[in-house]
Amino acid sequence: MTPAPILDAPPEHLPTGNLEVHVEASPQAPSISRIGVASLGLNGLLDWVGEPLLEVSGRGWQVSRLADWIPCWENEHLTVTLLAPWGERGLALRLEPKQKGPLQVAGNLEYLGLRRFREEPLDCVFHSGQDGWTGSYVLEARTYRTLLALGLQADPPPRRTNWGPQFVLEWDTGPVTLYLGLAPESDGARTTALHLRRVGWESLLRKTLHKLALLTTHYSGPLYEVYRRHLIFSYFYAQADTLEGEPVLLTSRSPHYYVSGAYWARDALLWFFPALLKADRKRAKAVLKAVFQRQARWPGEHAQYLSGPPLYPGFELDQAAAYPLALARYLEATGPNPELVAELREPLAWVLARVAEEKHPSLTLYRTFLSPTDDPVREPYLTYDNALWCVALERLAPFWPEPEALRLEARTLRETLYRQAERNGRFVFSFEPGGPHTFADEPAGSLLLLPHLGFCSRQDPIWQATALWILGNDNPHHYKGRFPGEGSAHFPFPSGFGLANRILSGLMRPAGDALMILEQAPLDQGYACESFDPETGQARTGVGFAALAGFIAYALAAGKDPKGPTV
Repeated sequence: MTPAPILDAPPEHLPTGNLEVHVEASPQAPSISRIGVASLGLNGLLDWVGEPLLEVSGRGWQVSRLADWIPCWENEHLTVTLLAPWGERGLALRLEPKQKGPLQVAGNLEYLGLRRFREEPLDCVFHSGQDGWTGSYVLEARTYRTLLALGLQADPPPRRTNWGPQFVLEWDTGPVTLYLGLAPESDGARTTALHLRRVGWESLLRKTLHKLALLTTHYSGPLYEVYRRHLIFSYFYAQADTLEGEPVLLTSRSPHYYVSGAYWARDALLWFFPALLKADRKRAKAVLKAVFQRQARWPGEHAQYLSGPPLYPGFELDQAAAYPLALARYLEATGPNPELVAELREPLAWVLARVAEEKHPSLTLYRTFLSPTDDPVREPYLTYDNALWCVALERLAPFWPEPEALRLEARTLRETLYRQAERNGRFVFSFEPGGPHTFADEPAGSLLLLPHLGFCSRQDPIWQATALWILGNDNPHHYKGRFPGEGSAHFPFPSGFGLANRILSGLMRPAGDALMILEQAPLDQGYACESFDPETGQARTGVGFAALAGFIAYALAAGKDPKGPTV
C-alpha cells in the first residue's frame, strides 16, 4: 500500500484563490505563504513560496471570511481583505485603517516550487526591478527562460519602497490597495497588475461576490454554510485555468494534500464533477470536453500528469468508469446533445476498448489491478467497480447512437454480479468467480452507493444486509466514538468519504450522523478530510482534499431528504 501520512496535528491553513491563482494564507494574521498557478507545460503547480511571502504588520488579528472564501483580518487599527478576483490572474490586497498611522507590507521570497505529489524547489535566479512604462514592480524567476513573473501595483504608491525578493513597502496612511498580477513572463505580469488597478478594488470585489453567490444560488438542502464552504473550495481547488489558458481538473491545488498537482479520473469525474455540474453547467461542459480529449487516451490509470500521460501507472476500473458516467450525468442534467456525443465518441471508444482488455475470459465481468483506495487487490473482480461500470453504460445508453449494445452489456453484467458477487446473503467486496472472496468495503468506492448510483433498489435485501455489515461492529473498519464512521486499511480512521456515502445511502440514521459530524467536527479547518479522529473529529489524513470537498457538496445536494429503511 501507499497510505496517506498520518497527521499528529493537522496544519492550520486558509486557502483562497480563483481559477487562475491559488493562495495559501494564515488564519492567524494577514500573511500569505504562497501564491501559485497551474502549468500544463511543467505538468504541475508552480508556486512562489515565502516565510512569509507577503505580510501586513500588526498584532491581535481576528479572521473571518466573506462568502466563506475571501479572507478578512481585523484588529483595533486595521482591516485587511485578500481578494482573488473572478476571472483575473492576480490578487488584490486591501488595507483599510481605523485610525491614522503608518502602514507596512513586507515579504521574503524563499523559492519557486514545482508541485506534483511532492514539491521541488527550482534552481532559478530572481530578477527584480520597476518598469518605467507601467509603473509596476516586477519579480521574475529565471532559468534559461522566465518560468513565472509577478507584477505589483500600489494605489496610492508607497512612500518607501525596498523592492526585491525581500521587500518592504510603507505608507503614511491609508486606505491602500495592492494589485498583484501573475504571468509566464514580466510583460504579462506588469500589465496585469496595471489592469487590476485600473479596474479598481470596488469593481473587483463586487463582481467576485456576485459570482460566488451564483455558485450556490439553487441549493435548498441541509447545512447551507457547510455546502457553500465545500462547494467553493472544490470549485477553485479541484480545477484550474493554466498559465497556457487551458482548463484542467486535478485532485487538489493545496500544498497540504499529499498527492496534489495531478489528475485522477475518479477524483475529478466521480467526486468533483457532479458538484461542478450543479454549480456551473457551462464550466462543467468545458472541463468535460478537455479531460476527454486530453486524458482519456490513458483511461483507468492510477494517476496522470495534467497533460495526460500516466504519472502513477496501474489500472483501476472505477477510474475508467468515471468517463461514461460523467458524460451520462451531464446529458441527464442538460438534455440530449448529439453534437457533444459525436465530439466525444472517439475518446469514449478509447475507454471502452481499454476496459474490454480486462474482461473475464467467459463471463461479463471486468478485472481491476488497484482498488478505489489505489491499493493492489486480493481478488481482481470488485463488486463496486463492476457495478459502477454497469451503471455508467446503462445511464449513457439513452444518449448513445447504438444504445442496445450498452444496455445489453449492462444487463448481462448486473446478472453476472448477482450470481457471482453474492455470498451468504450479501455482496462481497472482491472475488474470483466461483472461488475465493473478501468481505470488506472501502469508503472511496463503497457498496453503500449502489442504490444511489442506480444498480439496485434500497429495498434489495442483499444490499440491506451489506449495508448493515458495513455500518456495524462486524466491519473491522467501523469506528465508534463521538464522531463515528467507516474507514479502511488505507486510512484506519472514519473517512470523509464515509460521510458522503452515508448521506447518499438514503438511510436516515447514518445520514443524520454524517450531517452532525459535518456540522460539529473540526475536521480540516471545517473541510472534510480523507480521515478524522473518531473522538476529537480532527483530521488524521488527507487535508486540503478539494475533490473530496466536491463529493461532500454533491452529497448534501443530492441526498438532502433521505428516505427508505433505517439500518
